[in-house]
Amino acid sequence: MTFSMDFIIDTSRYVIRAIPMTLFLTFFPVIAGLILGFLLALGKIRQIPVASHLITVYNSFFRSIPPVVLLFLAYYGFPKVMNAIFYGGIRTVIVKNVNSTLVAVITLTLYSSSFLCEIVRGALSSVDMKQKEAATSLGMTSLQTYIRIIIPQAVVVALPNYFNFVLALLKGTAVVFTISVVDIMSAAKLQAEYGYRYVEAYVLVGFFYILFSIVFSRLFLLVEKNAKRHMGQIA
Repeated sequence: MTFSMDFIIDTSRYVIRAIPMTLFLTFFPVIAGLILGFLLALGKIRQIPVASHLITVYNSFFRSIPPVVLLFLAYYGFPKVMNAIFYGGIRTVIVKNVNSTLVAVITLTLYSSSFLCEIVRGALSSVDMKQKEAATSLGMTSLQTYIRIIIPQAVVVALPNYFNFVLALLKGTAVVFTISVVDIMSAAKLQAEYGYRYVEAYVLVGFFYILFSIVFSRLFLLVEKNAKRHMGQIA
């Protein structure tokens, strides 16, 4: 079977239609996960007795299990757990009634928050705490100190690792096709099944991932440079 450019051209329109889903599954989790990760990081930094231990367990769980396994557990396992809790295992929960997109978003958000928690915690811890003491001596509250002094410096430190995680998750969203979410990977795979053109389909998807990585890498570098300039780290 020869390599078919016609197939790639024809399949491109289906893949392009799925781009919004891929971007949504990337940016919603990293934004919502950043908020949750920030709260988790504060809990660890402040060493809240019970909460800090629970956060450690939470992070270890989500960082230790591959996203595809988490998706399977959430999509196939969670309905069975609910069945056991509410119906005693008598009634069968039909998996097709579960919103696969919602499951993917929630799972990827929780997965992201565990990694972003450590990124944020490391960035916040990198700021010299003497600055906090100086701010307190000037009459600033703890909230004012974080907003005006600690967080701006921590943002500059966290940005490279944060953007690297965004790019990693962008490529990692390809696993959502396993629970029937139509992202660019799923769209290409569905078209490939009609004519067994899997090589062409994966070449096409690879092209889009490379394109996304190049575009977003350049955007992220601009944001990072502007953040450093704003903090006076570069001219």
